[in-house]
Amino acid sequence: MPSTLSTFFSYGFRTFFVTAALFAGLSILAWVAQFTGLLNSTGPLDAITWHAHEMMFGYLAAVLAGFTLTAVANWTGRPPVSGTPLIMLFLIWLAGRLSMTLALFGTIPLAAAALIDVTFIPVFAFLFGREVIAGGNKRNLVVVGAVSVFGLANLLFCLNALDIYENDLWSRLGLGIAALLIALIGGRITPAFTGNWLKSQGRQVAVREMGGVDKGALLLTALSVFSWTVFPYHLLTAFVLMAAGLTLLVRLSQWHGLKTTREPLIFFLHVGYGFLATSLIAIGVSIWQPDLVAISTGLHLLTAGTIGLMTFVVMTRALLGHTGRPLVTSPAVATALLLIAGGALLRAGAPWIPSLYIPLVSLSGIIWSGGFLIFVGHFAPMIVRPR
Repeated sequence: MPSTLSTFFSYGFRTFFVTAALFAGLSILAWVAQFTGLLNSTGPLDAITWHAHEMMFGYLAAVLAGFTLTAVANWTGRPPVSGTPLIMLFLIWLAGRLSMTLALFGTIPLAAAALIDVTFIPVFAFLFGREVIAGGNKRNLVVVGAVSVFGLANLLFCLNALDIYENDLWSRLGLGIAALLIALIGGRITPAFTGNWLKSQGRQVAVREMGGVDKGALLLTALSVFSWTVFPYHLLTAFVLMAAGLTLLVRLSQWHGLKTTREPLIFFLHVGYGFLATSLIAIGVSIWQPDLVAISTGLHLLTAGTIGLMTFVVMTRALLGHTGRPLVTSPAVATALLLIAGGALLRAGAPWIPSLYIPLVSLSGIIWSGGFLIFVGHFAPMIVRPR
């Protein structure tokens, strides 16, 4: 195998991060083209459903694979998943993206596309789970379980799209698992990275990582995710979601985020976690008072805001750290972070200005995509070069 390819398939982060970011940027631009009528799909999937599926089970699933298959080597002390297993996993992911896009335009049957697409997460969960078990890393079995449930959500999507089992459970289950993983993993790394950075600046500030508030916030988040998945329109669900969001804000306030504004890679972890808290509050309010807040506002605070920013920062730090570069924000990365945050805010706020809804949604997609395409241009050369 040529050295560039062997390097590309040597770690999960090299294989999946830039390709996931490229897919995110291009797929959102394709959706904007469909949303504005510049591109017309003719297949059995409508553009909005394709967009929701691909960002969740295309982009986010790839980032999860890149992150966990890289991190598990550190967690267990075992060699990273690389070579043939990683090549096969990547080809399955790529085939899924191509097949779902072809199905969107009616080029191949949706059943064939679904069969290819639904394979990725179980294979990824198997590779990840095998490493966790072999390394005796029991603490992260919960992450393996969450990834497996995420795969179940994708299966439910496919069954629904094929009219085998009609449901709207898949989107809430998938987004709920994403929110829970970010609350859990983001709640580990944000205070840890913040404390380390503040110490490096000579500032002796105690950053609490796990206390009573933290445990309560995680418990409420888990309860709210379960309630929203099973009882999406119940008033109790609305109040549990709002309580979880408010508790997450209290948790976030303990991490001294305002002291990190000079280092965007740290500061935007706090911003992303803030998006998570406000998204749960907004979803709760949209259930309680649907005329006050549109459901799409909360959903896009969670997806474009929380998932967009948190995955971008985690990918950036992993790429810099694992390729032997300083964990310092470049002007390009800082610009990209601002674009992603700005695009998320525009998309979440668009329903409040009905007369400008189409241009605001289109602009938000273009801005958000721009952030990820900057990421691709900045980091693509690094992933095929040795550390």
